[in-house]
Amino acid sequence: MNIKLTARQFTTALFAILLIGGLCGHARAAAPTPIAACGTLSTPGGNYFLTGNLSASGNCLVIAADNVGIDLKGKTITGNGTGSGITDLGASFSFQIIENGKIRNFVNGINLSNSGEAIISNLDSSHNTNDGIFIRECCNTLNSVTTDNNGGTGIDIDSDDSSLSNIQANGNASGGIFLAECCNTLVGSTVTKNTGIGVEMDGCCSFVIGSKIQKNSGDGIKLASDDNGVIKSSSSANGGDGIDFPSSTDNMVTASKSNGNAGTGIDMVEKWGIFSGVQANNNGGGGVSMPCRGSTASLTAKKNSGSNLSQSPTTDGPCANVNLKAP
Repeated sequence: MNIKLTARQFTTALFAILLIGGLCGHARAAAPTPIAACGTLSTPGGNYFLTGNLSASGNCLVIAADNVGIDLKGKTITGNGTGSGITDLGASFSFQIIENGKIRNFVNGINLSNSGEAIISNLDSSHNTNDGIFIRECCNTLNSVTTDNNGGTGIDIDSDDSSLSNIQANGNASGGIFLAECCNTLVGSTVTKNTGIGVEMDGCCSFVIGSKIQKNSGDGIKLASDDNGVIKSSSSANGGDGIDFPSSTDNMVTASKSNGNAGTGIDMVEKWGIFSGVQANNNGGGGVSMPCRGSTASLTAKKNSGSNLSQSPTTDGPCANVNLKAP
């Protein structure tokens, strides 16, 4: 028997075979597991949700498997000033999801001390005695997260390649946000009134974008390596420099403001810096300090206590300035 199929019929039949095979070859996701008390979450791929508020003496929820999802369902986990609200207890696990609730009054609200690749969203981890969120390993995504009034740092991630957006990190006792290695981004966030540095990124190739960094007791933004950038952000009324590049080359500030800081508006220690569409006014130190060779375009630096613009010469040649307003 000869069976003839048109190209469309053949494609439709092939898709149906693949779809049926895919459905048969994969088990359905397990139903979410309710949580009514603190304990250990040890099912790989397990999805858990809180049925009510939880209270703990010491640690509350312990992650003990990969691919664990925790939905707080708008509830609050409250400690007695010890332990962590959610922790890996120093074991290494990946792909945690933590969302939709509040964590209060632990040493660390979230303590992933040997884990990474976490997704944390719609979460408030505030009023803890040390860090709001601590993550040791890389590649995390934090969105719509609040970490206010913690005794340590609001958010401390000791690795690379994390993306933070819509973050509130205010009033923390040891800095707002600290990201230790390369290739991290902070977008659309507010970091204010922290003791110490507002935002500190110690590796290369990291960016602060569309964020407000204000009234921190130290520098507003500190980017400590090369190839970093501040874009469409403001850093104002901080106790140190507004934006500080203490080492390394090839950094940039674009479409940003650094006004009214106690130190220098923008302090760039190494060469090949780029400033475009930047304001640095009314700072207690200088406006902009940079070595040549570098470039400015549409830079405004006025009414600073020190030099509005300091460009120190190097053997690489002079700086290029276009549409400069720095009397």
